[in-house]
Amino acid sequence: MPAYRWGDIEQEVIDPGFSDVRGAVVRGREIAVSRIVYPAGAEVGLHALPKEQIQTVIRGTARFRVAGEERIVGPAEAVLIRPHAPFALQVLEEFEVLRFGDVGAGDGRPEARSGAGQPFFRWAELTADFITPKRSSARGTTITGERIEVALMHFTAGTEAKPHSHPNEQIQVPLRGKIRGLAGTEVVSGPGEVILIPALIQHWAAVLEDYEAVNGKNIVPGWSVYNARWEK
Repeated sequence: MPAYRWGDIEQEVIDPGFSDVRGAVVRGREIAVSRIVYPAGAEVGLHALPKEQIQTVIRGTARFRVAGEERIVGPAEAVLIRPHAPFALQVLEEFEVLRFGDVGAGDGRPEARSGAGQPFFRWAELTADFITPKRSSARGTTITGERIEVALMHFTAGTEAKPHSHPNEQIQVPLRGKIRGLAGTEVVSGPGEVILIPALIQHWAAVLEDYEAVNGKNIVPGWSVYNARWEK
């Protein structure tokens, strides 16, 4: 199970041509996650991308404009930017985000629509449920876009995720606690690290401490993450 430390990853410009802010990026074949710390006063100019992204705020505040809607967002909030949706941001105080996005060619990937739809979310206002009840006792809330979904997941110490695989690629960013996982290589992971699980690779996990993580997957048409099965 490939695991990376944010501090070991060379930083790169995240929005070239629209901002010179740099961040660390972990890329799989279908999805990626960036950890970005914007200084107060930084801006990202208005632009649109063919890729989708979901940003969850760790600390600080910024004013986002997405597809014509504007809001100041802060910790425990998230922003869904659909493909081709124009967006910009102005940082009000030092601002740390985790930015998940789709990156792959993705056979069977959903076609992008107009970019319309709800862009702003508060995690606490979403309905919590089991993520995949057949596989683990993890609970959380999920934001689902057209191509990716991101969940804020909570595991209780002493529980586990049973051995399983899925056609989605998965990237998980621990926020607190520790977990032992195996997907080819056994690792113990916690805050400051990133876990990348390729599609169709069997993996399992044992929760060593109460554990919270932000978990991203690409959407595979016909596959139900909740029910862990093909449904159409």
